[in-house]
Amino acid sequence: MRFGESKIENRNLQLVIVFRGWLTILPPHMSGLRDIKSYSRRLQDTDRAERYARRFDSGARRRIDRREQGAVKKIFGNLNGCRSVLDVPSGAGRFVRTLAEGGRSVMEMDVAFEILEFARQQADDAGASCLVLQGDASRLPLADNAIDCVFSNRLLHHIIAPAERIAILREFHRVCRRWTVVSFFNYRGMARLRGFLKRLKGRQPPYEHQPTLKKFSEESVAAGFQVKQVISLGAPWVSQKYLLLEKTAS
Repeated sequence: MRFGESKIENRNLQLVIVFRGWLTILPPHMSGLRDIKSYSRRLQDTDRAERYARRFDSGARRRIDRREQGAVKKIFGNLNGCRSVLDVPSGAGRFVRTLAEGGRSVMEMDVAFEILEFARQQADDAGASCLVLQGDASRLPLADNAIDCVFSNRLLHHIIAPAERIAILREFHRVCRRWTVVSFFNYRGMARLRGFLKRLKGRQPPYEHQPTLKKFSEESVAAGFQVKQVISLGAPWVSQKYLLLEKTAS
């Protein structure tokens, strides 16, 4: 199977991946929210996957999408020598068109088989050189140094345990040749105001368990990266940022 081909396999809930002659068979990673296991279950339902695939199509989330796409386009436009990108978790493939700009090959990966059909359709619509695979961010079914850059959007803020976040970052470090781009939500910045506004909406956000930007940067270093750049996505009260991480020697 060549990089430019799209293929999804799910045999009796076992993951079967063939990548450049490398074969692995993995059991399903039981997962949900606030840890790896719970997060992985988030879209393993056809109706839920379809709703998720449409969630950035309108309203405030559409504005968020434009903001994120613009930032990602700029980041990758400045990454010299980046010819291949792993997007994990890919969700419905929202970033495939942006990541594929300039002829980059893209690998869309998510643990939820149900969402990958939407990612495949996005890739087809974009005419992108794209491989669509089922896989878990904490146990990536790829060889060491398999990809130029890992892109991970809206994952790590769902993982509360520092050890689990570092484990995922170490997997990114293992498979990337040089770069990793991850989103970070600085919920601890202006935490009191943010928590007050959420409680007005009847929500109880667990901000006290979220890492500070300093702590998350230290976790990235512990995983083998150096933080090259922190990119803000708006005014100081906008919590979302992207971190550009560069791989250091193992």
